[in-house]
Amino acid sequence: MSDGLRVDHVVHAFGDRVALDGVTCQVPSGRLTGLLGPNGAGKTTLMRILLGVLTADGGEVWLDGRRLADVHDRRAWGYMPQERGLYPSMKAGAQLVHFGRLHGLSREQATRRARDLLGELELGDRWDERTDRLSGGMQQRLQLATALVHGPQVVVLDEPFAGLDPVAVEQLSAMLRRRAEDGCLVVFSSHQLDLVQDLCEDIVMVDHGRTVLAGSVSRLRAASGQRRLRLQLGSAERGWLDAFDGVRVVSDHADDLRLAVPPGVDPLRVLDAARSVGPVLDFGLELPTLSELFLAAASGERVREPVR
Repeated sequence: MSDGLRVDHVVHAFGDRVALDGVTCQVPSGRLTGLLGPNGAGKTTLMRILLGVLTADGGEVWLDGRRLADVHDRRAWGYMPQERGLYPSMKAGAQLVHFGRLHGLSREQATRRARDLLGELELGDRWDERTDRLSGGMQQRLQLATALVHGPQVVVLDEPFAGLDPVAVEQLSAMLRRRAEDGCLVVFSSHQLDLVQDLCEDIVMVDHGRTVLAGSVSRLRAASGQRRLRLQLGSAERGWLDAFDGVRVVSDHADDLRLAVPPGVDPLRVLDAARSVGPVLDFGLELPTLSELFLAAASGERVREPVR
């Protein structure tokens, strides 16, 4: 596996407005990395700097141990912008062949790659259909195909899941997983934290132009110290909770009770106490969501892995 992409204290401002304030992170190859944060956090500005569209006011970007000097270093990358960059009157197949040719593929190579990608995205029967006659979700899939047609080893996607239905989200997710498994460096931005929670292997969370969380999703969630015990109870009795210091009721609606359980309390003891007063119809122990981690980090309770 290569060293991947490293962002080192990158700063950028638009006049008096600071968009990036020393962002530092690592994006490994062979894993899916989500660049996450609310709208206006600086995600698109950082992506444009990665791509060489903008020049950072300070800091550097490295790929596989080499500093990226200019836009020529990114010519072989795959990029999917948030705004669609397709030709509306061009047919889907011709569109992919055109983009493949722009990246230096022969017509035969580009045609073969285009047919393979459209088949993978379940658009094989749309080869001769005009782009503007495709549904929004189909156009989004076609946009992804244009970013992948030349077989890039670095793939950068800006809000690829915006406006997609669950089926289209899963189709795009599956394709990105396959590219990462093949060793590609894949980084995508999203403000829909919980939508992409199960897709990301690594995350970089930014807020007001700063890195607030970075690292492995599984390790960050486990290291947070936040746990939720979900109980579906057959009894409205809640007096048994008084025996547990630090256990906090997150929500209590009908027969569904959710508790925040601190590290010093054994969740099994809480479960046993609930069972002592009535039937427990269902239960589960949950780690915090990415939204909960972000809110904690943004409020100053930061849980950050060292940058690798």
